[in-house]
Amino acid sequence: MKHWFHRAPTPSRVRREPRVVPHAGAMPRFGRATTPAPPDARDALRPYVPPPGVREAGALAMDRALSGVHDWAGDGLYDAADPAGDAIGFLGYPVLAQMMQRAEFRKPVEVIAREATREWVRITTPGTDAPDPALSARATQLRTEMRRLRVREVVRRQIVHALGFGLGHVWPDLGQPLSSAGQDAPLVIGPNGIARGAIRRFLNVEPLWTTPDSYNADMPLRPDYFRPRAWWVQGTLVDASRMFSMVPFEVSDIFKPAFNFGGPSLTQMLRTYVHNFLRTRQSVSDLVSNFATKVLKTDMAGAMGDGDKAGATQVDTDSLTGRVAAMNAYQSNHGTFVIDRTHEDFAIVATPLSGLSDLQAQSQEFMASIPGIPLVKLFGIQPAGLNASSDGEIRVFYDEIAAFQEAHVAPVLDRIFRMVQIHLWGEEDPRLDFAFVPLWQMDDAQQAEIEQARARIDAIRAAMGAAKGKS
Repeated sequence: MKHWFHRAPTPSRVRREPRVVPHAGAMPRFGRATTPAPPDARDALRPYVPPPGVREAGALAMDRALSGVHDWAGDGLYDAADPAGDAIGFLGYPVLAQMMQRAEFRKPVEVIAREATREWVRITTPGTDAPDPALSARATQLRTEMRRLRVREVVRRQIVHALGFGLGHVWPDLGQPLSSAGQDAPLVIGPNGIARGAIRRFLNVEPLWTTPDSYNADMPLRPDYFRPRAWWVQGTLVDASRMFSMVPFEVSDIFKPAFNFGGPSLTQMLRTYVHNFLRTRQSVSDLVSNFATKVLKTDMAGAMGDGDKAGATQVDTDSLTGRVAAMNAYQSNHGTFVIDRTHEDFAIVATPLSGLSDLQAQSQEFMASIPGIPLVKLFGIQPAGLNASSDGEIRVFYDEIAAFQEAHVAPVLDRIFRMVQIHLWGEEDPRLDFAFVPLWQMDDAQQAEIEQARARIDAIRAAMGAAKGKS
């Protein structure tokens, strides 16, 4: 007995949760609640690491002038649990590709890409007033060749990549070997750099399979400052002049290595607003399906008794549970509930549904405000009210598309336009140019009214000229 009191206390057993080691290539499922470790603020500035096989063996060839600068900048970032949650850090191409599978992320990207290439371009001849049959024949030949090379579809797909991943590439196939020896030489857009009939196709390359080889991070006054000199494309070194890149949303220089020298995608900017809409939509759906709650008022003191059946108000718990289950099973507008008028009462508590549609519509409008797309274009929602119209919003949206074309599509298309001319004739024709066709166009009635007004003006001017000649 004396040994009993001197025995060491038995430690309480601690339950150990099994350790789950994710697969190296596993991807987090979108929408699943996870509790990752809070990342360091410096992670938002670390250079992008491509998947295996994209880069040849070896480290990133870059100037080391910024060693320590990323750590210094990371100390200046605000301390947040997840910087990527507010679209600060790069989410990674696997996550962005997974987000593009949802209609809420994909639809804005597709709308902008389709609208930017819907009316496409027309071949113009600025500075030539007199008709020139030879020049018109060249314009027709150029238009036909660009259609054969599917330039319009290639540019549309590049816009999808640029808005969906933050970076889009177009690579011209000139029939040269698909190796570093055949692709690392600079591309000169001229008769000495492109032979006649050399262009085979224009190809879109997803940014996942590309990463820069080297860039200048030492002297901001040099033209190649934070501009890749060459790109690795699945183990092949390609000169930067052969990759026609598009970055709609450029970031600061210090963030460019982290974003693979691209920028934040439109899907990443929409992330918070889409999540808010999905949560609001699900909450409204849950509330609509359970907006009415049935209340059975009975003797709960008896129901919570110890089961000795003593007392006149004692209620059998199993019977009460059975009654509730029966009420739930037979509930409908054609059912009848029978209750005890002395000890029981029945009521329905309903949640008011007014205002739910406004809350859901407001969260949906936030998703349209970020890309600047009218609701009728993005969701097909017509404006309500007397004399309501979306013409003004559509005009503003078309102005945004025109600005997007000039800022991001025109630089890529200009290089393709010049290359196709050399491919056809061995030279560039300075008399030929291209212009984007405006999206906002008049219908037949409006066009007829304008033609009639111009005819009246011409008649008035002719009459005034005849009168001056007589005088």
